[in-house]
Amino acid sequence: MASIIRVKRSTGNSAPSTINYGELAVTIAPGAHGNLGSRLFVGDNTSPDPDPIVIGGRYFTDLMGNAPGTVAGGANANSGTLANGFIPILDRSSSGHPGGSATGYGEGSAAIANLPRVNQWNVDNLTLDGNTIYSNNTDGDIIFVPNGNGQVIINDDTKLTFGTSEDASIEYDENGTDKIQVTGATWVYNTQIEIKNDGTNDGLTVDNIGISSNIIRTKSGGGNTLFIDPYPDGLDSDGMVVIKGSLQVDGTTTTVNSTNTSLNDPIMNIGDVTSVRTVTAGVGAGVSAITVDSIAGINTGDQITGSSSLPGAGTTTINSFVESAGISTIFIDGQTTGGIADQHQLTVTHGFDTNTDRGISFNYNTGTGISNNKIGFFGYNDSSGETSNAPERSFTYIPDATITGNVLSGTKGFLDIKGIYFQSGDYSTAGNGIVYFDTTGKMVGAAGTTAGITTSNFILTTDASGIPKWTTTIDGGQFWYYEQWSWCEYFD
Repeated sequence: MASIIRVKRSTGNSAPSTINYGELAVTIAPGAHGNLGSRLFVGDNTSPDPDPIVIGGRYFTDLMGNAPGTVAGGANANSGTLANGFIPILDRSSSGHPGGSATGYGEGSAAIANLPRVNQWNVDNLTLDGNTIYSNNTDGDIIFVPNGNGQVIINDDTKLTFGTSEDASIEYDENGTDKIQVTGATWVYNTQIEIKNDGTNDGLTVDNIGISSNIIRTKSGGGNTLFIDPYPDGLDSDGMVVIKGSLQVDGTTTTVNSTNTSLNDPIMNIGDVTSVRTVTAGVGAGVSAITVDSIAGINTGDQITGSSSLPGAGTTTINSFVESAGISTIFIDGQTTGGIADQHQLTVTHGFDTNTDRGISFNYNTGTGISNNKIGFFGYNDSSGETSNAPERSFTYIPDATITGNVLSGTKGFLDIKGIYFQSGDYSTAGNGIVYFDTTGKMVGAAGTTAGITTSNFILTTDASGIPKWTTTIDGGQFWYYEQWSWCEYFD
């Protein structure tokens, strides 16, 4: 005869009030997290365990009824108890390769067999599915917040890519250039960009151009010419560069290829005896050597100002200078009383006679072919005795000049004007006078007609060619002379 073993049972969803030690009991009603339906109990009279103890039941087996690795869609073997949730069962039928490399971040260099996985994972508002992390709340952000000084790190030689079609990417190219590489679509910044590097090297480098602090310069090894083109689509002469404020040019040569040049300054100054030098390495206190951008045009005895850290209350004298390996250094009298920052500008007042001319030179052509190219000059001539007796610092004009080291030579040109005025004191204001040349070639204003003389030494007349000559002989022709207030006529 068959035996039937029964346990204590209930159709409700509450635990039995009491059962004997070791006795089993079961509740049949549908179970949930908030009740004790579909549970299996065992009696226990030991303290502090409850009596009875839950040891299983359909409530728990239904939670584990889904297929291994299946999470997506809330899959569960018993759809009637979905509200109770379920326990994911990890699938180990596939291999994987976390990190994909023996270096950097990841689990290993080789694939891992039977890698435990599920087909989807959800934590709060985040869903991990396939290779994608989603936010599953409406307009939800995805935020990475490391603890303390922790960082969000992207491994070496790994691209951070934008766009489903991989349109643009950022990569730290550790194995190649050892620099951040940006590739793909054009970047547009719709806000202010600020780049800082504490004044060392170039803060921003674009191709061969570096921008640091308030300096734009060519990159080392990138050539020595910097172009500013306001209209690349036009001709070389199209477009306009506008400079707000003053313009200072520290180079040795300034070339203007414009066909029209306009200057509002009513007085143009050339041959300035002051120049500006830029400090190229920070200067400490108590030193007499200052590294500057150039020593061209500097001479011993020049005065230097522009910093209260210079000795002599900010004014001192240059006693020597040197250039070595492309580094220009000046040495001053005394020592600095404080620091002078890199890129600070100092003013040099030159105290040396360069013995050079000053003025304006111009180029022109007298015919066809480059052999007819000429250089003209007009201005201040520093020297004397060059094909004339004119003293030093005379104004001169040379239509076909030779310029060597800012010193002019060549035959003087003609002067075409309507009139010449002598300075007061260089001519007689009593009556009309005449101008004559002295023995040095200098023009001299003679006394006026009211001066009068009683004895004549020479008479100004002309020769047969009509050229004026001084003479002591009167012959031929008709003359008039004045004697005792009456006119007499003499004939030869």
